[in-house]
Amino acid sequence: MSRRNALRLAGGAVGAGVVGTTTLAGGGALAETLAGSEARRRQRTGLKAVLRRGTPLIGMSTPNDLWAQKVEQVGPGLTARRIYADLARGPESQLRTIEQAHRDGMLPVVSYKVGGDIEGAARGDWNRVAQQAADRLAAFNKPTAVAFWHEPYTDMSPRQFVRANRQILPHFKQGRLRVGPILNGFLLDRQEDVMDQFATDRMLRLWDWFGIDTYQGGTADNPGPMAPGDRIKALRRYLRRRGHRHMPIGVGEYNGHSAETVASAGEALLSTHRVWFGCIWNSTDERDWRLDGARLRAFQRTLEDPRAM
Repeated sequence: MSRRNALRLAGGAVGAGVVGTTTLAGGGALAETLAGSEARRRQRTGLKAVLRRGTPLIGMSTPNDLWAQKVEQVGPGLTARRIYADLARGPESQLRTIEQAHRDGMLPVVSYKVGGDIEGAARGDWNRVAQQAADRLAAFNKPTAVAFWHEPYTDMSPRQFVRANRQILPHFKQGRLRVGPILNGFLLDRQEDVMDQFATDRMLRLWDWFGIDTYQGGTADNPGPMAPGDRIKALRRYLRRRGHRHMPIGVGEYNGHSAETVASAGEALLSTHRVWFGCIWNSTDERDWRLDGARLRAFQRTLEDPRAM
């Protein structure tokens, strides 16, 4: 597991059993930010409604203990929230955070894991807990995107991923829940044959949407040639090649080294056919992906774009 994944699980644990941080804001800039999104609270975040309007949901991903601070920093306009849950912590893992996202008018994009027990998941050992978690999510009667084990490349073999997803995700095929993968976006660069092994024909029939996490490689001084925006467009081409040209797209995490890269990713989300959601990662991991300065402003312009409203 990468350090970023460990940080996400650790950050997700903060507040997992307490009321979401946004409920604690009685006033000030955070309250104004949330009040500024009142119209979005009435906006339908479901897959069909978003695709019908052609206005993708633009969201954010950051550890729970930083969420209120980052919302205040970014300002109004967020309509999706990436959330990391772990069935090894029980069926109510992150349930209050998910509930708070609904209250804030945002689509929860929930990634589940099972501790490190991928073989147990592939055997069906976690099916009972998955069913309990799914029943709790469905009880909200709100649109929710659900994935199992995001960024699986290097964590497991494609066969393990497929077997585990076939066990876990069917439990979440109920109510207003919609399931999909969040695969490693860099596989679209020159490893589509590997992505094919994770995204088998049978899995494509199971999934309601197809997602990736995508970051710019290299460094700020020497950035990689493939930007997140390039991969969002490449994902649409990939799905077309696989015979699923109309399959909805989601981006669980994205970020880049420059304002231009962040802006181009936002443009790709807004202009690519049938995008449901895209969430920027606004924190640190092996690299510092916190938004500030020109990169922050580039993201805010994506939020302000009429195509995201």
